[in-house]
Amino acid sequence: MNDTRVLFISGVGRSGSTLVERALGTDPRLVVLGEVTHLWERSLLMDELCGCGEAFSQCPFWTEVGERAFGGWHTLDAERIVATRARLDRVSRTPRLLYTLGGRAYRDEVRWYGSLYAAIYRAAAEVSQAEVVVDSSKQPSIPYVLTHQGSLDVRVLHCVRDSRAVAYSWTKTVSRPEAQVESFGTMTRYSPAKLSVVWMVHNLSSLATRLTGQPVTTLRYEDWVRQPRAATSRILLACGLEPTPAEAISDSTVRLVTNHTCSGNPLRFRTGDVDVRLDERWREDLPTRSNRLVTTMTLPLLRLFDYVGRRHD
Repeated sequence: MNDTRVLFISGVGRSGSTLVERALGTDPRLVVLGEVTHLWERSLLMDELCGCGEAFSQCPFWTEVGERAFGGWHTLDAERIVATRARLDRVSRTPRLLYTLGGRAYRDEVRWYGSLYAAIYRAAAEVSQAEVVVDSSKQPSIPYVLTHQGSLDVRVLHCVRDSRAVAYSWTKTVSRPEAQVESFGTMTRYSPAKLSVVWMVHNLSSLATRLTGQPVTTLRYEDWVRQPRAATSRILLACGLEPTPAEAISDSTVRLVTNHTCSGNPLRFRTGDVDVRLDERWREDLPTRSNRLVTTMTLPLLRLFDYVGRRHD
C-alpha cells in the first residue's frame, strides 16, 4: 500500500529548484527536506547546519525523524551508506536500477538503499504532519531506486532551466555557509563543456523517469518565475492537493519561512520576503565562445524545452 506521498525534484543543480522548494515549504501541507542524497555525508558524518541554523545533530526536527525512522541516527553506518550511494546511485546506472539487472545481492542492496529514503520520508511526514514530503535531491537516479519501495507514492517534478543560464551559474564561486569542513566551503564548479554534458544526461534521465511508472511533471524555472502562483498551483495539483498556493506566494515575492532542509543552495537559510525575478545575467556575462559551445552541445533539449527559436532568443 502506498502510504507516503513524495514529491521528488529531479534535474540539474542551479536550476532554481531551491526557490521552488522553499516556496512549496510555505504550505503546511508539504514538508521540505532539502537534498536528502547528501544527508549521509554532509549531515551524519560532517554534522553540517540544518536550514533552521542548528547543527544537524542538534536540530529537534531531524533528531525526532531519526528516532522514528531508525531508532536514532547512531544506529546507521553512514560510511557504508555513502559507499553504497557512490556504487549504485549514478545516472549511468539508471537502466540497471530500473530493471534491477543483477543477482540477489545486488537487488537486496538496491532495496536496502531505497528503504533508507522511505524511512526518512515516512518519519518526516509523521513529525511534520504534512501530506507530502519534498526531496529536492535532483539526482535523477534516485526515483529509479525508489520505484522498488512499495510503501511510497512518488511524484517527480522535473525542474528545467536554460542550459546557458545554468552553465553561467556553475562557473561562479558560491560559498556554503553550512560547511564545517574547510574543503567543503564552496559549491562545486563546472566548466561550460562539463556542465553541458551533465545538463543533457541529467535531463534525459529525468525525462526517462516515466519508464518507472511514476508520474512526471516538467516545470521550466523561467515559467515559474514569471507566474509563481499559477505554476505552484500546477505543482500542488500534481501532488494530489487542492491547487491553492499559500498566501506567502505572490507574483513578485515569496515570504520564506524557517525550514529543516538538510542540504542545498545557501538560499535555504533565508527567511522573509525574497523577490521573484528572472536572473538573465548570463546573456551579457557568459562569454560568447562559452555561449555557443553550450548552445551547440545542448541544442536537442533546448529545442525540446522551447528555449531556442523563440523571438526573445
